[in-house]
Amino acid sequence: MAHHKWARSAWTALGLAIAAVTGHAASEVAISRAHAQDIAMGQRYRQSPEVLATYPDIDVRLDAPALAPGRTTPSTQAELESFLLKLARPDTPLVLQTLMTTQQGRAIPILYFTKERHISPIAIRALGRPIVWLIGQQHGNEPAGGEAMLALAKELAIGRLRPLLDQLAIVMVPRANPDGAATDQRDNAAKMDLNRDHATMAQAETRALHAAVQELPPDLVIDAHEFSVAQRWIEKFGGLQAVDLMFLEATHPMVPAAITALSRDLFSPAIETAMATKGLKTFPYHTTSTRRADRTVSMGGNATGIARNAFGLMGAVSYLLETRGVGIGLESYQRRVATHVVAIEALLATAAVNADKLRSTVTTARQAMARTPSRVVLAYSPNSDIVQLPVVDPASGERRQIEVVMSNSRSVQLSSSRTRPEAYILLPEARHVLAELKLFGALTCSVANSVDLDAEMFEINDRSTADRRAINPDAAVKATLREVRVHVPAGSLYVPMAQPMANRIASALEPDAPGSFVALDVVRVPLDRTTAPIVRVPAGAKVTLTAGPDSSGTTHCNAP
Repeated sequence: MAHHKWARSAWTALGLAIAAVTGHAASEVAISRAHAQDIAMGQRYRQSPEVLATYPDIDVRLDAPALAPGRTTPSTQAELESFLLKLARPDTPLVLQTLMTTQQGRAIPILYFTKERHISPIAIRALGRPIVWLIGQQHGNEPAGGEAMLALAKELAIGRLRPLLDQLAIVMVPRANPDGAATDQRDNAAKMDLNRDHATMAQAETRALHAAVQELPPDLVIDAHEFSVAQRWIEKFGGLQAVDLMFLEATHPMVPAAITALSRDLFSPAIETAMATKGLKTFPYHTTSTRRADRTVSMGGNATGIARNAFGLMGAVSYLLETRGVGIGLESYQRRVATHVVAIEALLATAAVNADKLRSTVTTARQAMARTPSRVVLAYSPNSDIVQLPVVDPASGERRQIEVVMSNSRSVQLSSSRTRPEAYILLPEARHVLAELKLFGALTCSVANSVDLDAEMFEINDRSTADRRAINPDAAVKATLREVRVHVPAGSLYVPMAQPMANRIASALEPDAPGSFVALDVVRVPLDRTTAPIVRVPAGAKVTLTAGPDSSGTTHCNAP
């Protein structure tokens, strides 16, 4: 996997190569191979003229390649790169680099916006401003979010949004899935859904993103997508999706309460106000299954593998934004792109005006996760509400509402939890997950000398295959805790829980938590064994062991 280079760089105008100058030597990193794979966007459903007339362009200044008059395809990879190269001039606050090169040879550009043109993570963090991450097009067949990122990049570099950089530092990944974009498919080249991969980070794109995030931990994350307009909605409910924007904050039940409150009390109203000002309609993000008999509508889920939840568990304010686009080609494209731009501008402006409040809330939430043990949530179920869902008549364009049962991920019933431990110890056969834990931002150390201690271990009672794509996953593993005398060999991995990423660590290491490492087979428990290789040091227990550096050469728990 190729990583971004933390060095000032200049992209050559049309050579599609980047010269990354390090402290030792200069080198060239290829950006992208030929783009012959780029194809026109597919369209499975054409809206009637009557429907299209209700979704006109809106009055928002936009500049992006696919918004040129008469254009019928999204921006290609070559156009994206060329557009960004022209913005990344020495007189702008934009520094442009490559996050990684994909399996099919395409670059994933990453953009850093500070008024000082900093590229060093240390220097950016030292500014003391909220760090905002903007992510576009994790799903390749949802182009409006990626197009909006290009329009926003221009406004941040040389336009009306540049003054926001007095209060914010912004990191942007305009197109997180260029291989999927090139073939108009949701998944990446490995046929994996990147927005279900933030728990295990099995894909190179996700790993590269989180490696960069650990260098610049976010205060606010905005993830731009599009939602399906027609097929299953017509089949089940006889109408098209009506609203311009669906959005949702992080909803995993272990997201800090202060982060949820800040999202709902400050940032969500800012989106609603901005949308109303432009005559745009909103609704909480929701979806429905492809099974025609299942008429339940589900608000976006609680799974840890979804980006907004993964970042929320890190203590960041985190949003999913979705516009009406999947399956309708580039119909109403200007409106879709502009909707993203308006919503993101509102979030950025709110973060800038409330920079101190955002920073202090995030910092306090992370400190609280380290200091104040919360219970580990193991099982929960969303409550169901009767709601009026806005739809559009496919022929006439008439707006109406239908009554549906909605599974509400903002309101869940907790059915199982347990006390958070003092620490976890991963026995040697499980310490390979150190790489994933580091991408979580976890602090760890290695056990230097073997030791016997009183602890707890997980007895696996039942297991099934976890659904990696589920938005509300059930626990695939059932386990009970046993108090045992455990032999901990040298080389085991010690993971203290008095650290800011404690909630995210617990969601991964408790085998019976939905989306855990055991459930997703990242930590394997052979069928002929019933005990997971994860030791739990009970809350309040005092253990004495000799700590050494983990494989990264650092020691984070000298006095466990």
